Amino acid sequence: MKNPLMKRLPRELKSDFGKYAVIFLFMIITVGFISGFVVATHSLAYAFDNSFDSQNVEDGHFILEDKMTGDLPDKIESTDTAVYDINYKDIDKGDKTYRVYKNREDVNKQYIFKGELAKTADEITLDRLFAANNSIEIGDSITLAGETFKVTGTVALPDYTSLFEKSTGLMFNAQTFTVALVTEEGFDRLPDSHTTYCYAWTFNDESLSENDKFDKSNDLKEEIAKNALMTEFVTEPNNQAIHFAGDDIGGDESMMITFLYIIIVIMAFIFAVTTSNTIEKESKVIGTLRASGYTKGELTFHYIVIPVFVTLFGALIGNILGYTVFKDFVADVYYGSYSLPPYETLWSSFAFVNTTIVPCAIMLVVNFFIISNKLSLSPLKFLRSDLKKKKNRKAVKLPNFKFISRFRIRIFMQNFPTYIVMFVGVFFANFLLLFGLMMNPWLENYKAEAVEHAFSEYQYILKMPVETKFEEAEKFTMTSLETTFENTDVNEISVYGIEDNSLYLSTLNFGDDGDRIYVSEGILKKYKLNEGDTITLKKKFTDDTYDFKIYSSFDYPTSMAVFMNIDSYRDKFDLNDDYFTGYLSNVELDDIDDDFILTTVTIADSTVLADQLTASMSGIFGIWTVFAVVLSTLIIYLLSKIIIEKNANSVSLVKILGFKNSEISGLYLVVTGIVVVFSALICLPICDIVFKSIFTIMMSSFNAWIDLYIAPKIWIEIPVYAIISYFIVALLQFMKIKKIPMDEALKNAE
Repeated sequence: MKNPLMKRLPRELKSDFGKYAVIFLFMIITVGFISGFVVATHSLAYAFDNSFDSQNVEDGHFILEDKMTGDLPDKIESTDTAVYDINYKDIDKGDKTYRVYKNREDVNKQYIFKGELAKTADEITLDRLFAANNSIEIGDSITLAGETFKVTGTVALPDYTSLFEKSTGLMFNAQTFTVALVTEEGFDRLPDSHTTYCYAWTFNDESLSENDKFDKSNDLKEEIAKNALMTEFVTEPNNQAIHFAGDDIGGDESMMITFLYIIIVIMAFIFAVTTSNTIEKESKVIGTLRASGYTKGELTFHYIVIPVFVTLFGALIGNILGYTVFKDFVADVYYGSYSLPPYETLWSSFAFVNTTIVPCAIMLVVNFFIISNKLSLSPLKFLRSDLKKKKNRKAVKLPNFKFISRFRIRIFMQNFPTYIVMFVGVFFANFLLLFGLMMNPWLENYKAEAVEHAFSEYQYILKMPVETKFEEAEKFTMTSLETTFENTDVNEISVYGIEDNSLYLSTLNFGDDGDRIYVSEGILKKYKLNEGDTITLKKKFTDDTYDFKIYSSFDYPTSMAVFMNIDSYRDKFDLNDDYFTGYLSNVELDDIDDDFILTTVTIADSTVLADQLTASMSGIFGIWTVFAVVLSTLIIYLLSKIIIEKNANSVSLVKILGFKNSEISGLYLVVTGIVVVFSALICLPICDIVFKSIFTIMMSSFNAWIDLYIAPKIWIEIPVYAIISYFIVALLQFMKIKKIPMDEALKNAE
């Protein structure tokens, strides 16, 4: 026989259609976005992983001071290793750098997105993302080193999925840096003085394990170091330009799934509180049904059906939208940050399980325990509407406040569990809101600090010491060393040798003996060091280590660096007394030939990180903020609605006593408003502590340290958003209070 209780479900949905519709739409949007996110990331990750074989991605590359000659190529190939010439030329054009390669045929083969590869000496293809960021179209002409090239297409290179100019760089930069491809004749048109002698290798044995590759790479590095002067050696797993995008895709996925679970748990508790309120209203009916033979399990199943039904159908429709609409939006976000290969949408069982099965299971479990516990009373208690398991002998005695104040306190105490759920929901929404609001001010603050603490307008890094006629130019030395800390990733530290009484770093006082050593504050914070500690750094490709005893910190936000006296620097690294590597200057040094300049760092270069993050993520920040506000409003609306419905009998009674709708709203809605404002304010320090902890963990795995900055105005904006959300809800609930009739109390009179 069909269960007659099932006939009640359509009526229940219809009677509270507004509430279920809001939750249903919210579930569709949330699940749809997360599903689209997971589907897009899985599809992109598959395309990314597949590119290693299809495009023959290098197992590593090395850079030499000069062209590889002699029998070194034969020695490398004798180890069952193929070596490829991938020399490139870095050409500066204004504030942009074009890294020009020859068309790839054997290793790191390009993907063509639009147009075609360069076929003649006056043609060039550019990275797809750089071309989009700079509004360069196929058919446009660009001039590099005095030579004009016509753009024939856009490509993505598998060894530059993230446009890192340096493999150890702080941040990729698709705004002012690009890779480009030309023919061999086109490559010869550019000055040889800009050539970097770069060589890639691949292991012929495809069965090698990662450990075997690691060992062979170390042997290869030693062999090259014996036969040539090497300036860079990067294995494929350590190449950020290859792996940064792939790591980011995988890392974001786990965060988004966790985010979905938290949302579902909050929604499950809201459903449970809603259903508990329904059970209290229908207590006499439930008592009658129990006395008529209906079991607790049958009633529990009945009240669980709607929450699970809404979750299931919301998740299914969300998945459909995820595969059709949201996955394209997510993919566009990644393509707006990285030079990824083309992808095809793949079915993801992981996405289905985590966005449909798991949410339904969470909804089922949470509601089962709460509802079954609520229905565990005897039929007699339900018939008497006595749903308290523990009977209070007397009401809590309140202070001798005014009647209105005591009434509000009673409302708060009666609805305490609901307000606890509201507090948790407001906290989570405010945490998301903090993340969305703080990012742009944080990046703007970083840019301002980077400019403020820049050494000089120009830093010239030279290939060899060259004199200049400009008196403003100040010599300095610089090298890069690696960290040696255990249980942490190897990071690159810049070591500077600075003149005494420097014009550009006047706050550094190296002491009479020149033995004082300063480190940037980021080093102290990241590695938890203090003044007086010793930091040990290692020279690349060797076992040489150097100890630096920290005298004090120096505020230099754009890099992790060590600063010492230039003479002490020369002594420590056993260099000539007149050795230097570059100039600090506030004027352009136009008397130094470009052939002798390795790179020029300007103030604009110090803001590349912030510029790239802003360009890549600004849209996400806005969406995150809107979602947080909607979530906060939804939680406040649903829970305040439950409170009004739960107290409908009391509202009707006070209407009979002569209270106006505005006065009744002052009783019930003010309490909720106080809870919302209190929750928003209490959440601020908690959000601050939690966010700082997460930020510290995030920066500890980053090859840099950027101080967290939360603009003071944000601590005002967050509660303001909560108050605005509450006022919107209060207007809706006021309309609901007006609709409660005075005969409600008479209908439910004992």
